[in-house]
Amino acid sequence: MTPPYASIRCLLAGKTALIFDFDGTIAETTPLHARAFEETLAPLGVAADYPSIAGLKTQEAIVRCLRTEGRCETDFDLLALVAEKQRRARKLIAEQLERIPAVEAFLVRARSRFRMALVTSGSCGTVTLALRKLGYEGWFDPIVCAEDVAHAKPAPDGLLKALAAMQVRPEQALVFEDTALGFEAARAAGLAIVDVNSLNWSNAVANL
Repeated sequence: MTPPYASIRCLLAGKTALIFDFDGTIAETTPLHARAFEETLAPLGVAADYPSIAGLKTQEAIVRCLRTEGRCETDFDLLALVAEKQRRARKLIAEQLERIPAVEAFLVRARSRFRMALVTSGSCGTVTLALRKLGYEGWFDPIVCAEDVAHAKPAPDGLLKALAAMQVRPEQALVFEDTALGFEAARAAGLAIVDVNSLNWSNAVANL
């Protein structure tokens, strides 16, 4: 993982591409998704421990929550639960999501110097809505969402797809992530990692 962030300049040296996770990395959607899971599963008497499911596809997250409570997922209409969670999350995003100023400053400065891609376990519909809400449409290419790969994080599929689309080697790219699943995926793809949980974005801007 990454050392203290005066060294961000060293991590960026020789890189031509930056690959970002979305939820919890460049957008503070974590409380919104947590609330959407809670409101969807509470009527079933099922708790949603968001830290334990962060980074998973929605259906995988719901299945994990059900199993944690000793419930069998085949007893439920998973597609309906996924749709309900996504509906709630998208409503909250449309109403409440805002830019993070320090992250925005980093992205504005970085996009003139690097290719920027987005690899997320979020659904295309939700991510597209969030990018539009934040004014980040057209800032990332490619955008790899849950529907675009057979296996989401912690599998490296999404990251490898992004590398192939950008035609860059793993050593030329740097991943910005916030979850253990994302770190595992990045390591499996042979990519250097910035753990945004300990990143001072303002310091990172100064070291670009």
